[in-house]
This record gives sequence, structure tokens and C-alpha cells, in this order.
Amino acid sequence: MVAREHSETHRQASWLELLFDLSFVVAVAQAALELEHALAEGHTGAGIVGYLVVFAAIWWAWMAFTWFANVFDTDDVPYRLLMIVMIAGSLGLAAGVPQIAELDFRVGVVSYVVMRLAYVGQWARVLRAGDPMWHSIASRMIVLTTLNQVGWVLFLWVPLEWRLPVFVAWFAVDLATPYVSGWDARMGGHRHHIVERYGLFTIIVLGESIAAATIAVAEALRAGVAALPLLELAGGGLIIVCSSWWIYFDFSTGEAPARDRRSQFLWGYVHYFVFAAIAAIGAGLALCVAWITDAARVALPATGVALVIGVAVAVFLLTIALIESTAEDGFELRKVLIKLGGSLFAIGAAVAAPLATVPGSVLLNGLMLAAIVAYGVHEQHRLYRGAPDTPGARRSRAPNATLRRQ
Repeated sequence: MVAREHSETHRQASWLELLFDLSFVVAVAQAALELEHALAEGHTGAGIVGYLVVFAAIWWAWMAFTWFANVFDTDDVPYRLLMIVMIAGSLGLAAGVPQIAELDFRVGVVSYVVMRLAYVGQWARVLRAGDPMWHSIASRMIVLTTLNQVGWVLFLWVPLEWRLPVFVAWFAVDLATPYVSGWDARMGGHRHHIVERYGLFTIIVLGESIAAATIAVAEALRAGVAALPLLELAGGGLIIVCSSWWIYFDFSTGEAPARDRRSQFLWGYVHYFVFAAIAAIGAGLALCVAWITDAARVALPATGVALVIGVAVAVFLLTIALIESTAEDGFELRKVLIKLGGSLFAIGAAVAAPLATVPGSVLLNGLMLAAIVAYGVHEQHRLYRGAPDTPGARRSRAPNATLRRQ
């Protein structure tokens, strides 16, 4: 197994990578569903912590292999078989999500270890290939990742009251493995391919949020809930999801950083909050539908229900602002300040839910995100109109993310 040429043209995600992503989104959907149930039952703290823990395990297994595949996607039979093992592990992790949310990690740890040992198997192939540039990194990744899995197995015997702090500490060790091993994206990999993989996963998680909200609305209609509040909620939710897509894909440089290791790791790691926030929006929309259907069955008050959406939108905007300001080129203070202001508005709209109603709060958040999109489109067209009147210059500044990414 040798590294692929980083300058190859038309490098795209493979069909197997798409299947890999879809299998992980099954676990994402389970995590969002458990978050919704926990919040509806009033287990707010435990529900949020369980969600963050489960999502961290899902995201890290997906991210680690995604960066590996960016460099070493040989697509031969052993590579495919090891990926299928990882897919099986992700489905096991999805099945164990309800138990993990209650700090029962047995199914989750076994599934996670299966995925990570398959990952070690891929690195063993790199080591056996004998490329001197990757020899030391592959050796460290194999040793450290294997030791991490031993630690996760031993973690099953940690007393219940210590599980959460021990999990956080050991997970931090797991996260540090690529950095300690000397991983540097400038050694190889394809920037367009890694951006596409992150973008595809974002789209799939957005789709999961839409699906969760649609199923909830359909159940509410069958229960005979008034159409007007559901229409207001559905409209606001659709605007939130579509505006989030627009903000993520159209208003950033669309390039994974390669100028230094700090920006590489920041760009790759903070996407955890992008993915988690988007999935939480879907859980929040489903919770809002449950509140409209029968508020007595939801333990949270109107403000608490609306805050699920408000906080998720705020986290999404703050993370995008962080990525744009520290890990991507083309930093603009105005763009960052607008997202900071939008985050404050999202929280404020949720707090005002008793006055604006829960669907009204969701709609306000949607309109706020739509306003950010409108501003971004206006700025893109202003730059486009001010560009020199040459085809090349116009293409480079055209208001279309796809053109900018080519």
C-alpha cells in the first residue's frame, strides 16, 4: 500500500467511501434520537453528556479513517475488506447508542475496538509497503492506536461514578495519537478529496436532520395536531437546514488548510461541533413537534425546547466563524462578527419562546440564518460585478462555491 499522488486530477470520493459515510450516519441518527428522548423525559444534563460522548466516538472513528483514506486509498481487496469490518463496527456502535447514553459502554467499546483494529490493519499494510517517508509514522500509529484499544477494553472495568471523567481523559489521549505520531497532511493527500469527504458527510447529516423532522411532523399530523403551528415549525426548520447548507458550502474558502499543522488539526477536529450541531438541530425539531403535539409529555418548558434549536444554531455559527478566522485563508472580520451576532440572536429567539411560541422561535432562527445567507449572496455579487471584465477573473469570483472549489 503506497500513498496516492496528491496532485492527481478529478480525485473524488469512491462508492465504498460513500457507503462508509452512510453507515456512520446510522449511528448519528441513533445518537440524535436518544438526545430527543432524554430531553423530552427531562434528563437534560445526562442527555446532552450522553449525546456528546456518543457523537465523539462516532466522529473520531469516521474522521481518523477519512484522513487515512485521503492518502492511502488503494481500493484493492484487502483495503475493501478492512473497510467492511469498519462498517460492521459502526453499525454495532449505532446499536449500542442507547446503552452508551446511560454510560453502559460494553457494546460501544467492542464495536469501537473492532473499527480501530481494522484501522491498525490498514496502517500495518502501509508499514509493510516500506515507504521510508511513512515508516516512522505508521509504526507510531500502530503502537499507539493498539495501546489505546487496550485502554478502552480496560475502561469497561472502571466504576460507574468514574466513567465519565476517565472517558474524557482517555479520549483526549486517543485524539492526540495522530499529532504525537507526526501526522502532517503536507506529506501527502489530496485537498479537494478531503474537503469533499467532509462536505459529503455534512450533507448526509443535514439529510438525517430533515428526515427526523419530517417523520415527527408526519406523526403529529396523524395525531390530529393543528396544521398552522406545524406549518410554521416545518417552514422554520427547512429554512434553518437549507441556510446552514448555504452558509457551510458557499461562504467559506472551501479548502482544507495545508500551511501548518495547527491549522490542519483545527480544521479537521472542530468539524466535530459542525456535525454535532447539525444533528442536534434535527433532534430539536423533532422535540418541538412532540411539544406541539402534547406539551404535557415533554418535561422541558417552552424556553427549554426552543433552546435546543437555538443552542445548536449558535454552536454551528460559532464553529464556522472559528474555522474561517483561524484555519482558512481569506479571513474577513465582518463575516465573523455577523456569525457571532447570529449566535446571540439564536439564543435570544429561544429565550423569547414563551412570547413568540416554540414554532415562532424556530422561524425566527430560520429567518436570521436566511438574512446571513442574503448578506453573503449580496457580497458575492458585489465582488463579481467589481471583478475585471475577463472570463477568467469572472469565473474566479463568481458567486458559486462549485466554481471556487475547482
